[in-house]
Amino acid sequence: MAGTAVSAVCLTACIALAAALPVAGAVLGAPETGQAAVVFNPSAAPSDLALAAASAGVDIVRFGAAPGTLIVHIADPGGHDALRRAGAWLIADPVILGGCARRSLQETRS
Repeated sequence: MAGTAVSAVCLTACIALAAALPVAGAVLGAPETGQAAVVFNPSAAPSDLALAAASAGVDIVRFGAAPGTLIVHIADPGGHDALRRAGAWLIADPVILGGCARRSLQETRS
């Protein structure tokens, strides 16, 4: 019985690690400038996301498919700090988190 519990714990740990690796890679690969995927509070309205991006001084490329996500263009090296001050939870490589980049600005307005 104890062997089964250990196996279950090991399996769970392996699954959690496998799920975390792409996210860790995306965060570590987030560019200092250029396009980045940014995750804010999922309950934030699109207007709140636009205000956060404006206050951080970044340009919105598109709204993400997941609630609270934006793909932005960061022009200045201090953009990550500005985004965090504006409420960003996570800043990541948009290629790795490509699923966040499905809705264009025009689609979001309709």
